[in-house]
Parts: sequence; C-alpha cells; structure tokens
Amino acid sequence: MGGRLLPRRPGLNGYTEEDDPFSSHRVGYDSRLQTKEPLALKTEHQGPKDAVVLEGYRNDMDNGFEGERPLYNPANTTRPQSSMHLNVNDPIQVHLLVETALGDSREYEILAPEEVDDLKKEIQALSQRIDQTRQNLVIQSKYRDAANSMAKLYSSPDGKKKNGIMHSRTDSVKEADLERIQSEKKCEALANELWSLEKKLMVPQNKLLKHTAGILQMTHKGPKNAPKGTTAQTGGIPGSPESIYTYHNARTSVEPISDEIVFDERSYYRTADRLDAFSDFSGRDSFGPPPKSQAREQMQMIAKTEQTLESLNKRLRDVIVKANPRRERTYSLPPLAKTNAQGRSTGPGETLQNHLEYMERSIQTIDQEHGLAAKYQQESERVAEERIEELNREVRGLLLPYDPYHPEPPVLTGTGLNQQLLYFQDSIGAVEMELSSAVKKGNKVTDGAEMEKMIMGLWDIILSGEQDIRRRKQERRVARATQGLSPDEDDSPDDSPDLVESFSLQAFSTKVQMLYTQATRLKDQKKVLQRQIKQQRELNSKSDATKDAEMQAKVEELERVKDLLTRTEADADRTREAHSKAIEELEGLQSSGASAAEHEAATQKIRYLEDQLQELQDDHKITSAEIQSQVAESETKIAGLTVQLKAAETAIKDKEQEVDRVKVEVARLQTEVTLARAELDGAYGSRAERAAEAAAMSPVATEQVQTLKKELEETITEYEAMTKASIEWEKERDKMEEAIDKLRDEKENLETQLNEEKVRCMGMKSPSTETPGNTSTSTMVLRNEFKKMMRDTRAENTKALRAEQAERRKLEDELRALKRLHGPGKSGLSQSVRTPS
Repeated sequence: MGGRLLPRRPGLNGYTEEDDPFSSHRVGYDSRLQTKEPLALKTEHQGPKDAVVLEGYRNDMDNGFEGERPLYNPANTTRPQSSMHLNVNDPIQVHLLVETALGDSREYEILAPEEVDDLKKEIQALSQRIDQTRQNLVIQSKYRDAANSMAKLYSSPDGKKKNGIMHSRTDSVKEADLERIQSEKKCEALANELWSLEKKLMVPQNKLLKHTAGILQMTHKGPKNAPKGTTAQTGGIPGSPESIYTYHNARTSVEPISDEIVFDERSYYRTADRLDAFSDFSGRDSFGPPPKSQAREQMQMIAKTEQTLESLNKRLRDVIVKANPRRERTYSLPPLAKTNAQGRSTGPGETLQNHLEYMERSIQTIDQEHGLAAKYQQESERVAEERIEELNREVRGLLLPYDPYHPEPPVLTGTGLNQQLLYFQDSIGAVEMELSSAVKKGNKVTDGAEMEKMIMGLWDIILSGEQDIRRRKQERRVARATQGLSPDEDDSPDDSPDLVESFSLQAFSTKVQMLYTQATRLKDQKKVLQRQIKQQRELNSKSDATKDAEMQAKVEELERVKDLLTRTEADADRTREAHSKAIEELEGLQSSGASAAEHEAATQKIRYLEDQLQELQDDHKITSAEIQSQVAESETKIAGLTVQLKAAETAIKDKEQEVDRVKVEVARLQTEVTLARAELDGAYGSRAERAAEAAAMSPVATEQVQTLKKELEETITEYEAMTKASIEWEKERDKMEEAIDKLRDEKENLETQLNEEKVRCMGMKSPSTETPGNTSTSTMVLRNEFKKMMRDTRAENTKALRAEQAERRKLEDELRALKRLHGPGKSGLSQSVRTPS
C-alpha cells in the first residue's frame, strides 16, 4: 500500500494526510528510527504500555504533529502528488499499474450510499476527536517540561545542603515532584487515548478505501469499439503497448455509460421559458411548435434540473447551518416540488424559479457571514498583536535588571504578528539564558540568600508588569468610552484580584507556565489568521478585476454610441445643405429659361444628389438599427435590475418575518423565564443561581435581534442602491428614445423633400423631348426604381432585425453569466468570509 495513501488536503472522505492511519508518523511506527520498522501492535485486551505509547509520539509532539512532506513530482503536471520514479508518459508502466489495481480490488466489498455516508460521518467525528486530543497532548507536554524544569531546580545538589529558609521549603519540593508525576500521568493517558482513537479510525478508513477501489474497479470502462480482426488477449493483457487503449474490462456487470443519458450541466443556466421566439434550445431557427417527443424530453430535462437544484439547495442550507448552528430554526427550507405516488414531478418547471431565488439568497447569506468573519479576523489579529506586545514589555521588564541594553519591543503595526513573535522568542531565549546563569551561580554560592533575593526580584518585576498592563487596559477602556465605542473583550478587567500576591515558588512556577501557554496560543492564532487573510485577499482580487472589466466595457460602448450619433447628424446636415443648393440652382435655371443642356446637367446633378441621399438613408437605417439594439440592451439591463429589485424585496420580507419570529421567540422566552422564576421561588436552589440562569438566556436573544437588525439594514442599503441604478437606467433609456425620435423625424423630412423633388422633376417638360411616350417611359423608370428601393429596404430591415436578435441573444448570455458570477447586491459582501459561531 505504501507510506502515503491520502493527499495532504481535505478530500471527499473528510480527512487529511495528518489523519492517515497508514502514514509513517502514526502510532505503530517508531518515528525516531530511520528504518521505520513497525512496533509490535497489541490486541484490544493487551495494548502497549502508556510510557511506550508516549515515547512513540515524542517526535510528533516536538514538531506539532506536522507530519512528513507529501510526494511531489514536477514532471507529472496533471497529478504532481506522485512518486518521482513514476513516468506517466510510459504506457507500459501505466498499463501495469492499472491492471494491478484492478486485480487487487476485484474482491473488495462495495457499500451502499447510506453506509458510505455513515462511514464518512464516523471518520469525521473520530478525526475531530483526534485533533483535539493532539492539541491537548502538545499543551500537556509543555506543562510536563516546565514541571520537570522546576523539579530539577528544587532538587539541585547545592540546594539539598541549604538550611534555614530552604529547609522550610521541603513541602514546596514535594509539591513540585507531585506535579511532575501528575503531568507525566496525564501525558501518558492522553497518548494512550490518541493511540486508541487512531486505531479505531483505521477500521472505517480501510472500509471506505476498499469501497472506493472496488466501485472504481467495477465501473472501469475499456474502449467503446474493439478493433476489427482482433482476438481476445490472454488474461486481458494486451500484446503490445499500442494495444493498451483497446482492452476490455473483465468485470462486465456494468455497461459503459452512454452519452445520451449523461445529465447536461448546461441546463443549470437555462431558464424555464424560451428567451427568443425564433430559436429553440438547440439554437436553430424554427417556425411552429416543437414535436411532442422534443417537448417531452424538455420537460424531463426541466424535472431533472429541479431535482438537482433541490439537492444543491439542501446542501447549501446544510453548509449554512453547519457554519452557524443558530440558523437551524430560523433559516427556511428549500422549496419542494409536487410529486405523485411514484415520486415523479407532477408540474415540471413550477418550482424552478423558486429554487434559483433560494440559491441566490443562500449565496448572499454566505457572503454576509463571510463579511462578519473578516471583521472578526481583523479584530482578533489586532488584539493578538496588542497582547503579544504587552507580554513582550512584561518579559523586557523581567530582563532589564540583568540586561539594561535589552532592546524595546517592536511598535504595533496592525499588519501581522511576525515581529512581535520573533521578539518574544528572542526574549524567551534571553530569559532561559538568565535562568541558566542564575542556576549556575546558585550552585556555586554556599548561601541561598542571593538566589532567594534574585527570585524575589523577578517576582516583583512580574507583579509590576501585571499592574502596568492593568493600568493600560483601564486607559484604553476610558478612551473607547470617550469615543463612544463599545468596550473590547480583551480590555475587560482580569479575573485575578488587584491585591499583591504573596511570593512562593509554586506561584512563581504558575506565572511562568501561564506566560508560556499564552505565547503558544497566540502563535496558533497567528497561523489561523494568516491562512484566512490569504484566502480573503484572493477572493477580493478576483471580484475587483471582474467588476473593473465590466465597467470599462460599458463605458466604451456608451462612447461608441455617442460618436455614431454625432457622425450621423453631421452627414444629415451636409446632405440637406447640398439638396437645398440643388433646388435653388434648378429654380434659377427654370426662371432664366436656360437651355436644354443646362437643364439636363441639373437633372443629372439631382440624380447624383438623390443617390447620395439614398446612401445617407441606408447609413441612417443602420445607425437606427444599432441605436435600437442599444435600447434593447438597456431594456434588458432594466429588466435584470427589476428582477434583482424583486429579489431584494423578497429578502426584506423574509428578514421582517424573521425579526417577527425572533420577537415572538423573545416574548416566549420571557414568559418561560417568568413562569420558571415563579416555580423556583418555592423550590430548591439559591436566588443567585436562578438569576444567573435567567441572565444567560437574555443576551442570546438580544444578540440574535441585533444580528437580524444589522442584516436588515444591509438589505435596505442594497435595495436603495438598486433603486438608484434603476432610475439611472430609466433616464438613459428616455435619452435614447428622444434621440431615436429626432432621427426618425429628420428621416421623414428628408423623404418628404426627396418625393417633392421627384414630383417636380416629373412635372418639368423639355422643349426637345416633349412627347407622351417619353413621359410614360420616365414614369415606368421611376416606378421600377421605387420597387427596387422598397426591395432593398425590406432586405436591409430583415438583415438589421436578424443582427439585432443575435446581439440580443449575446447580451442575454452575458447577463446570465454576470448573474452567476455576482448575483444582486454583492457590491460590498464579496470580500468577506464566514464568522465562526
């Protein structure tokens, strides 16, 4: 099986490589030995001794159960977590591995989905218990090391020769030895418990791994079509590397899955109604209703989509409730489809929109929780940095009498804990050096008065440092109260009294252990905060880049429309001026009785101007089509904003209903508290205990009300922003309609002038060509030209309409993509992560 069966990241099985029972750093392997030979495992009735188990975990406790590095093969880009000796480009090697895996997993048991879920839940529960036990073991080992150090200090060779003061501290020496023994026993008990849990974890993990291998072996598919003229190979092994991709699966209980029954995931992003009356789901033009078989397939696809969305919504609700258990009762259930006795949907498509709205609302809820988590992380990081800075000042106060040139702690930056932790580690090293030198001096001095004086000095420095910390906390509380801010939890008064505590070696040891515990806990908090901040920054960078690109595209599109309108108006003005000049020249020629040649030249010029006017009309039509496309796009955006507005109103109604339910719950709790108080007045228990229990229920309800009020305010703010955006789009639409009306009026005026000019030309009679035949010929030519112009106009209109429809489909697809990426009301919530409840 190898030393590494699972990757070092959470997978579908719910555990990581650190929980791998087959890894080389688990119990059952001595991590101190290079050979890593397995220790003798005991049976359930006769397990290993506690001391042996604890010794096996020694290296794991020293490195914080970090485990070994996973395998990494840079040559394998598709799966880098593989051995360096594996060559994925070698077909023979890959074929042998596949055949070996299929043969080894042939007899493995295959479980039902319910059994797999039970195994995963059991593995998750055991993994959580194992992680908690590991943390407790690491902390208890630190206590044990501190107790051993104090016991060595008491049992020094020179200390036994002292009399007087040191003779009266025999009880303290006994207490230190007793504490050391108790710490050893606790460590051994935790190590034995961890060993038992890991042993239990091996059983469900082994079953789940065998089930996974068995189901993959059973559903492994060979080639779809065997080559003609080939015979079955012996044992299912191909005869050459080229025939690797032509073998068949020996386990024929499952046929290869056909592409026809695979669920089309693209249906997730289709709406129930057709977006265009001229196209069906396949994108091909059709006229008339679809056939019955196609309609039935579409209804089946819609029903499957509803079932998939219902399952996804249930999983989303489970994620929300798991992250915040307080939403178990308040968060609504996903909509359910109506089914018949056979479990089939009776009305496909009825709950599709409700499922999409529920999914959108769930994503918004997750984003809100993420925002609260980000604020909590920033505040926790700031408080942790202040706390470490206080500890650094306290440790510096300890070192100043012995090292006057010890540097000052780093200033608070609010960006991280690295500098403070490095300073704290250096200070701890200096303290250890000072303690070592003090122990050496104490061994050389015959009188114990100097050692006692030194420890008393350290004790006074610790007490003065604690008083200084309490004084600074009081100043911060006063400053926050002056600014009108809520009091900080870390600035609250300490549980320890302000009275000066009497000195004793036991008290001094407790103080040192407390400082070390605080440093260890803050270091763990630093790792968690760094990981969460990195995830939040990646989220923010993706969201900001998408929004900036979308805004830039909209601005460029608006500028292009404005330039197009300006050019069209300028061309129309130039054409009107040229037409006016031609009419004036024609009237001058008629009034002065010009010759037939001049009249013919004027007629040709008029035709030339008519051609230019026709070209201008064509350009004007194209421009009108583009403007209509822009108006349709604006209408589409307005419709999208309207849908988002309705979703926001629905969310506000849900929040109001949730607030009402919370109010009713608060009233019910108050009534229950009143009744309970009345019943407990004559029953057992003190009044102080009853008051404490009643007070513990009120803050929970108040906190829920405050949280709901905050969510309602955020929803109202988003609703106002969407309303403003809708009004702006409406104004822009009005401007576009005014521009279209203006261009339409100009077009009609130009057509009227052109018709008048044509009639005027038809009424003119030349002296040399005044015959009835020529008049009828001119009329026929004009009629043919008019028919040709109408045909061209219809063709252009049809082409513009098709272009507009294609553009509208493209914009609708982009709008759906934007909805899936962002959704309504995510302007300020995409930068957040969930708060731990």
